[in-house]
Amino acid sequence: MTGHLLGSRPGRGLAAGLCALLMAGTLPARAASLRILPVRIEMTAEKQFCALTIANDDANAATLQIRGFGWRADKAGQVQLDPDTGPMINPSIVTIPGGDSRLIRCSLPAKAGSREESYRLIIDELPTATAAPGTVRTLLRFSIPLFRARSSALPLLSWSLGQDAGGQSKLVLVNQGDRHVQAGAVNLRSVDGGRQPVKLDRSFYLLADGRIELPVGPVDGRSIVGVEVETAQGRLTAARASPEQ
Repeated sequence: MTGHLLGSRPGRGLAAGLCALLMAGTLPARAASLRILPVRIEMTAEKQFCALTIANDDANAATLQIRGFGWRADKAGQVQLDPDTGPMINPSIVTIPGGDSRLIRCSLPAKAGSREESYRLIIDELPTATAAPGTVRTLLRFSIPLFRARSSALPLLSWSLGQDAGGQSKLVLVNQGDRHVQAGAVNLRSVDGGRQPVKLDRSFYLLADGRIELPVGPVDGRSIVGVEVETAQGRLTAARASPEQ
């Protein structure tokens, strides 16, 4: 298409474009050096306002856009973001000089829900004209989890077994509690209690009232009799769901 636009023979423009892309791939890449604190925000139910600090350790200024989203997850644990239910951000766009920092404030609805609320703050570096000739600027994106819950809120996990479209066993974890779980791994105990539990090295958030489906690979699902979830606070034992669940 480029060849036709330039009036050259078909393929010459395309080849030139490919050469340019290959040359660009060999250029040195540079990314801004940003620090964000905290990297995770947890608020009690009576709180409405929160804040984070973004520091720019680079020599050049960085311009950032900060947006708030409501956060849910689908059954595969993939993040689902809703811009209409997210917190208000001030400022939403900020330029931070090199070696400087800025305070970013966020505001949640005045009244907390009975179940833990989950949000994400998405921080995007915006392109500027300061990249040096002959370099490729890599733009950064950060995703900060934000939770608000009653101090008495707790997770409540249950598990069951199912099959995927290919007939392979899958583990279904449901959080019927009022607080999220940040999992680092899942341990499966088999009917043979003397065997070492099978460990699924899978990190994920299981939000309040959330659900996730995990493939168990070569494990025979019928042999699973117990499930434990490893978290930063220790191991949580999931109860086996009743058939009607």
